[in-house]
Amino acid sequence: MVSSMTNRKTSLKGLFLATVLLANMFLSRKCVTSSPICPNGSDNCQVSLGDLFDRAVKLSHYIHSLSAEIFNEFDERYAQGRGFIAKAVNSCHTSSLTTPEDKEQAQQIHHEDLLNLVLSVLRSWNDPLLHLVSEVERIKEAPDTILWKAMEIEEQNKRLLEGMERIVGRVSQKRIIL
Repeated sequence: MVSSMTNRKTSLKGLFLATVLLANMFLSRKCVTSSPICPNGSDNCQVSLGDLFDRAVKLSHYIHSLSAEIFNEFDERYAQGRGFIAKAVNSCHTSSLTTPEDKEQAQQIHHEDLLNLVLSVLRSWNDPLLHLVSEVERIKEAPDTILWKAMEIEEQNKRLLEGMERIVGRVSQKRIIL
C-alpha cells in the first residue's frame, strides 16, 4: 500500500522531471529561436520555444504545489485512517502509464516520445478533475479553499495541456524543416 503511494508520487515527480528535462534538452541544443513575447490579443507573433518550455515548467510546478496543498487539506479533514488515499493511489487511472522515475531514465527516452507521454498524462486528467470539482461542489461542509484549489487545478491543467500541445506542434515543425 505504501509502496504504491510512493510509486505514484515518484511517477508524478517523473512527469515534472520529464517536462524540465525536455525544456533543458531543447534549450541546450539551440533549437530555440528568439521571438518576441506576444502582446495581449496579438495573433501574429510567436513565443519562443524556450519561453513556452519555461512557462510549462512554471505552470507544472504551480499545479504540483496546489495538488500537494489540496491533498494535505483533504487528508487532514476527511481521510485520516480511512484508507481513501491508498485506495485512490492503487486505482489511479494513470498507473498504467510508464513514466521515468529519474533523470537518467528520462534521458533514455526519445524526446518526441517523452512529449507524447506528457500529453497523455495531461489529457488523462481532464475528466477526473472535472469530476473532482463537481463532487467538491456537492459537499456542503467542504471549505472554499478546497473547491477553489480543485477548480484552479482543473483550469491550469487545461492551460498546461494547451501549452504542451503548442510545444509538440513546434517541435514537430522543426523536425520537418530540419
